[in-house]
Amino acid sequence: MRVGIVFHKNPFASPSGIDLVRLRAIAGGLLDRGIETEILAPVQEPGTLEGRIPVRTLEELTRRGAYDLLKTCYHFSIELIGDFEGPVVSRIVRVVDENLPERDEPIRERLLKCQRLINQRCTAVALNNVENAQRWRRFYGDRQQVVLVPTGCPGEIPPVKGNPYPPSEQVVLFLGSIAAPRMLSMINEAAQRLNGRATVHLVGLNKIHLYGGDEERSLDALVVDHGEVPEAEIWDYVRHARVGLALATGPHRFDNDVSKILNYLRGGLPVLSEEPIINNELVYQTGFGKTFAFGDMEDMMRKAKDLLENPPWERRESVMRLMVADHSWETRVETYVRLFKGICEEGYTVPAP
Repeated sequence: MRVGIVFHKNPFASPSGIDLVRLRAIAGGLLDRGIETEILAPVQEPGTLEGRIPVRTLEELTRRGAYDLLKTCYHFSIELIGDFEGPVVSRIVRVVDENLPERDEPIRERLLKCQRLINQRCTAVALNNVENAQRWRRFYGDRQQVVLVPTGCPGEIPPVKGNPYPPSEQVVLFLGSIAAPRMLSMINEAAQRLNGRATVHLVGLNKIHLYGGDEERSLDALVVDHGEVPEAEIWDYVRHARVGLALATGPHRFDNDVSKILNYLRGGLPVLSEEPIINNELVYQTGFGKTFAFGDMEDMMRKAKDLLENPPWERRESVMRLMVADHSWETRVETYVRLFKGICEEGYTVPAP
């Protein structure tokens, strides 16, 4: 079986975003399982990721019979498959509709167009959670097989190199993208309220301009902005922090699948997470953190101060073992292996109109 993973951005770009982390983890995991896998992306020249994952130009898609199956990664990846005739599995993060999520308004029409194309063309749709699977069924019916492939975390993480923070500083870490204007406001207010007790650090990018936010709005001067760092280096930021902060993009559960929670737990960092984030189920299950009411800064501050003063370190090792056993990228790859083999071995038919 030869699988092509279609990615709509340059995979040789920024090394730390979750989109690229997932891409490398899934492609590498498929190769480890003996499935010939290549990444197809808008690059000028072919190359390799991590010295072993082939990356090809999109022109490879024009070669008839080059791939037994394609997997697309996000909404926009489906626009790149051209006239490929074989089975396609499309993975998307959230299912948009005519009104929700509100933050997708600037690109809503393109997202809806991609979903219609996925519905017309794909054999199966992979989604992160039950909420979005239910939305897909409600809007598009049963034409595709729907599978759940949640976000994962690394089975192995690099050894400790050192503390990236000032000595003895109590750190509240926000890892990843700021993906909604409200998140920026809450991070700034948290930094102001915790000033003198703890410092808020950002490892990631401010992306609110992509979701209708003002590009001029910036982080408060009290927030320490590290920008993006290579994936291998984020683990020292996680391990040496005191609390990992997770914020909702908005009030809708289906729009709040937050991958940073898995990284916090994998690295042994207690979580402070806002409702209605879907991944809070892991916080409840492990007891390794607290949740606070949506938009309630008073509740957030109470829970933050409690975690800063009384972190549940006694659960740390067991939580990290649980994440490896049940939520590693290797377990996610197994779902794709079963799906791809089922499609290719049972024969491919075009979904009925």
